[in-house]
Order: sequence, then structure tokens, then C-alpha cells
Amino acid sequence: MTLPKQLVTLIVTLLLLVFLGTFLVTVRNTRDYLEKQLESHAQDAATSLGLSISPYLGQMDLATVTSMTDAIFDRGFYRSIRIEDMQGKPLVDRVLPVQLEDVPEWFINMLPLTTPEGEAVLMDGWMQRGRVVISSHPGYAYRQLWQNVTDTLRWFLASTALALLVGVLLLKRVLRPLKSVEGQADAICNREFPILAPLPRTPDIRRIVEAINRMSAKVGQMLDELERLAAGFRQQAYQHPVTGLANKRFFMDLLVNQINSTEVFSRGVLCLVQLKDFKRYNDEQGYSAGDALLESTAGELEKVSKQWRRSQLAHLAGADFALLVEEGAGEQIAQLAEQLVVALTGLYSTGRLDDPDVGHIGIGYFDGCQSASELLAEADMALRIAQSKGANEWHLSRADELESGQVSGATEWREFIGMALERDCIQLLYQPVVSCSDGRLLHREVLVRIPQDLDNPEQGSLLTAGLFMPQAERLQLTAEIDKAVISQLLGRLQNSPDDRAHYAVNLSLHTITSAGFMEWLASKLAEHRALAQRLIFELPEYGVVSLLDKVMGMLELVSGFGAKLSIDHFGRSFSSLAYLRSIKIDYLKIDGSFMRSIDASRDNQFFVQALAEIAHGLEIVVIAEAVETESVWALLPALHVDGAQGYLIGRPE
Repeated sequence: MTLPKQLVTLIVTLLLLVFLGTFLVTVRNTRDYLEKQLESHAQDAATSLGLSISPYLGQMDLATVTSMTDAIFDRGFYRSIRIEDMQGKPLVDRVLPVQLEDVPEWFINMLPLTTPEGEAVLMDGWMQRGRVVISSHPGYAYRQLWQNVTDTLRWFLASTALALLVGVLLLKRVLRPLKSVEGQADAICNREFPILAPLPRTPDIRRIVEAINRMSAKVGQMLDELERLAAGFRQQAYQHPVTGLANKRFFMDLLVNQINSTEVFSRGVLCLVQLKDFKRYNDEQGYSAGDALLESTAGELEKVSKQWRRSQLAHLAGADFALLVEEGAGEQIAQLAEQLVVALTGLYSTGRLDDPDVGHIGIGYFDGCQSASELLAEADMALRIAQSKGANEWHLSRADELESGQVSGATEWREFIGMALERDCIQLLYQPVVSCSDGRLLHREVLVRIPQDLDNPEQGSLLTAGLFMPQAERLQLTAEIDKAVISQLLGRLQNSPDDRAHYAVNLSLHTITSAGFMEWLASKLAEHRALAQRLIFELPEYGVVSLLDKVMGMLELVSGFGAKLSIDHFGRSFSSLAYLRSIKIDYLKIDGSFMRSIDASRDNQFFVQALAEIAHGLEIVVIAEAVETESVWALLPALHVDGAQGYLIGRPE
């Protein structure tokens, strides 16, 4: 029961108690008073009648005695009048039954009035001839008592209604700040930190509001400080101090994680970009000019990187830059290389360089078979060959394999993916996500596969999403794939009533921006409203900030059906952590690049723990990806990580 209702109930109870006490006292006093009045009335009448009829009784003139008695009795104020001799023999006896039309019978039975008798002795000189006994009729007393009770009840009801009306209005006015405090508390839980103003006039409530305001400001300040601390540490540990790009350490951890994560990275290219004669430029122009050149180079390369959604740019050291792109069709590689060449030649047009030969590009192609060191070696060898070719040249390692058709072009991919959708060959695998505290199942992540041989889908190998999803994004087919996955999963859950687990479905950012997808998803969730509460939709972090409005719309849609939203691969970008407050997600999955060597990296441990503290302050569940060793698994509870996913926990099934 709410506080206003409790206070109103208390007021009504107190008013009832006061009325009941007042009512009982009033009724008792009124009844006592009326009984005394009846007694006095009867005694006065008996005395008066006795004096009047005594002479006639002495003469035994019973006719006159009777006439005088009837004259008094007929007035209707007496219940009985009895004239009797000294032996008790009645000479005149008159009785009027008690009949009241204006007073309910139940009231008379509930509050009976005693009618005391008044007596007077009839004298004849010094001799007693008889006596007169009179009792007053209680009708008037009952009417007066009934009128008193009903008037009291009416007054109580009217005063109670007025008191309640005034009390409720006053309570609403006095307690209105508490409603604002409730909204403020809910806002704090929703990662917002408002300050209530103006302050209420009631001293007690004013102190409560002031305390809540201080708490709101303090919690917001603590989260801001923690976010600044985490951001500052991340910048110091993972970003190059001159260009602000990812440094070599961060890039190498990311590269190793990507190569070991076939779910998200099965094909791609590694581009090594090196400025020519940068040491000589530094010596001749000075370090300030050298830093300015590096910043300009980073800016030009970032323009290229932003054109490739699945990419990571890094400043390795000195004049060396690296760009990892998770796409790999032959025409795409050539397009990427030409964009990098344009970026390099653009530096010459700024006037900073005297020589139009700015730098060179070496490209290593990843086909899912090399290790990180092997891929780096191939890209480095390609860079040396490019330097031997001439000014601003690029070279691709293993170009013969690409030209021989081992990498399909856009037309082949479109036909392959379209045929897989048409034949309903999309296959789902499930990988468990468990709690770090007790190992219980939190949910299962849905992983997508397509048979390599669509004519014999039950035979042969399966293609991972890391291989075909980049091509699907380029061909704008991700929405169709994601629709097929969601439909198949909902059908499976509908046909498995004993399965109560939750399932996480990965969605491409291309999907949520495609026309008609949101409407389709809304109708699908409405059709399966009971199952929608068991779904978690995951979006990759790399484009969330740039598509914040779309992500907010997605969150509003799925949360309306009880589903949840998660950010996947968190930590790859260097965007501000503050945006987590606005989107109010339910889960945050830390990228595996922080996990694979976290047991040996104090910096990674500090960053993950700080990130977990920030997320917990925003009521976000934190999950670690790529947990594949016992040492990492044992470390996660101390870092306040809630859940884990990886081959150590369970392989896709």
C-alpha cells in the first residue's frame, strides 16, 4: 500500500475511533438525561394528580376521580396511571401501549429506556386513602434520542467527508515531492542522475529530497570519475600518444584474437603502410614536424578505414601503420589498395613533403589457415616488394591464389547466399554462456552456418558466419539471413516446450538499418509474445555510436516485448564509455582480445575490472568472450565479470 493510502487509512481509522467514542458517550449521557427527565416528569404528575383527587377520593366520588385521571392520561404523555386503595386494589387503571412510528423498532430494542414510576399518597385529612402511581410515556424520549443519534451521525459523515477531502488535498501537496523522489530513484536505476528543484517547504521531506539530490549527484560523479579513469587508462595503455590510433600492443592482441575467432573472422586482409624516409624527415624538419606528419597520415588513413565497417586501424611504431579489414573478395582488395594509395598521395598535396614518393603498402591475405605471425610476415614481405616497385606502390601476397578463383566474387556470393536462403539451408548452432560465480547457464548464443555444398547439405563442411557475413553485408543480404535465423529459432522454441533457456541472436548493423526490418521484427515478436521474453539481440560495438538513434529504436522495440539487448565485442573501438548510459542495454560482452592473455596482463585486468564496475553501476551484466584457459576462467570472478563464453565453457553444438 502506498504512503498516501496508508495515511488516509490511518486518518479514517482515527476519525472512526473518535466518532465511536464520542457517539457512545453522547448516547449514554443523553439516555441518562432522558431517563431522569422521565422520572421527574412522572413524579411531578403523580404529586399534582394526588393533590387534585384526594378530596374526591375521601368522599368516594370515583366518577370525578376517574374524570380527572382521564383528563391527564388523554394528553398522551404517560404510559400508565393507576389509582389504588391502601390494599393495592386498583380503583382507576389506565395503560397506553408504547407505539412509535418515527423511531425504528431495532433502535428501541438496542437502546431501551427505563421509565421509573412516580408515586403520591392520597390523604383524607390525616388518614391515607390510597395512592397514585404514574410512569411517563417514553415516546418523546425515544424520538429525541433517535434525533440526537441521527444528527450526530450526519454531522460526523459530513465532517469526515470534508476532513478527508481537505486531508487528501493536503497530503497530495505535502507528499508530491516524494513522487518526484520516486521518479528520481527510478531515473538513477535507469542510469540517469537528475537533481530535484525547487525544494519542498516541509522540513522533513525537504531533508529527504536534499539527501536524494546529494546521492544522485554523488553517484553520477562517481560514474563520471570511473569512466574518465578507465578512458584515461585505455588511452595510455592501448593508444599511440601521437596519433591516438590503436597502438601495436592493442592491435596485436586484436589480430591474434580475430585469427583465433573463426566465428567472426574467416577471411580478410592485413595492410601494412610505411612512410618513406621518415627518419630523415624527422632529422631535417624536427620532431614537431614529424609528429604533425604522423597525425596527418593517421587522419588520411582513418578516412579509408571508416569506409570499411569491419576494420581496425593502428599506429604500430614510427612511420608504420596497419589496417585489418574483415573482408576479402578480389575486387575489394584492389579497391582498398587504391584507396590507401590515394590517402598517401594526398599527403604530398598538403605541402609537407618535398618528394611525391610518400610511402608503400604491403597486403597480406588471410584465408583462415595462417597464424598471426605468418600473416604479418606475408604482409611485411609484400611491403618490401611494393617498395621495390616504385613510388606509392602496393603489393598483395599470394595474388596467384586470388586470381585462380579461390576467393569468390560478388556474383558468386550473391548466388550462393540466395540459394541457401531459398532452400532453407541456414543451420543454427548454440554455444553456452555461463555464470562465473556458480557455472549456471545464463543463455545460449546462436551461431549461424551454411553448408558448403548446398546440393548435399548433410554432407561436407559448414561455412562459418565469419566467412559469409562480410560478403552478405557488402551485398545487403544480412536482413534476409537474420530474418531466417530469427524465424528458425522461434520455430524451434515453439516446438520445444520443455526448453526454458534464453537465446542470444546476433544482428548485423546493416540489418537494423534496412528498410522494413523493424516492422517485420515487431510483427514476429507480437506473433510469439511468450517466446520473445527469452530472446537477447546482440549488436556489434563497432557501429553502435554512429547509429545510436537506430540502436535506441531497436532497444525500445525489443524491450516492449520483454526481450533484451546486448553489445557484442565491446572494447575494439576507442569511443567514450558514456554512451552506455543512454542506450540502457542489458548485456555487455567484452571482446576476446582482452581475454586471451589477461592472466598475464595487469593492464588488461585493470581495464576489464574498471569496465565491469562501470557496467554494474548501470545495471549491465558483463560477459567475457573467448575464455579458453582455466587460468583466465579462475581470474574472472575477481575482476567482477558476471559470465563467460568460450571453448573452455562449451563448443558450438
